[in-house]
Amino acid sequence: MLLGVRWDADQTRPTALGASPRGEAFEHEEAPVNPVICGVDGWDSKSGSAAAVHLARQLARRFQRPVLFVIVIDADTDQTSRKAAGALLRHVTETSSDVEASWTVEEGHPADRLVALAGERAASFLVVGNHGPRSSLLGSISADVSRRAPCPVVVVPPTVTEVEAEYRGGGVEAPGGSA
Repeated sequence: MLLGVRWDADQTRPTALGASPRGEAFEHEEAPVNPVICGVDGWDSKSGSAAAVHLARQLARRFQRPVLFVIVIDADTDQTSRKAAGALLRHVTETSSDVEASWTVEEGHPADRLVALAGERAASFLVVGNHGPRSSLLGSISADVSRRAPCPVVVVPPTVTEVEAEYRGGGVEAPGGSA
């Protein structure tokens, strides 16, 4: 199993763990310590990833920690999907200019890899979206992560919008008053 790899432009071989917003690659040993780790599962409204990304940025800013965005894929994931995962994470990282941000594409089971990364990096927080059947129930990945993670886990329900995540997570003043 490949751990914490960044795929090259052709998505044919792993080259490094992640990249900063400035495009600087770093190896595993140089990876951020005590980051806010954010699991990203697509970018549709059902995944909760957009709100989770915003909340992870807010936590990183508030606690002065780097943020590590993670997508976990299966080992047999096709090259097109690998490229799409990398492109999404590059975009998320590039738009996180107000915090130190990096990304990685991991192979394996999402809960296993997120929990392992949280332990390896001594994560400050682990942020995941939730797309369980109802906002009061956790999905299987978020429930598994919350039971096993070695750090506090923030589960962002699908009912939270990106704007609400900004207000709740960062103390940002809401339109017409404070949130």
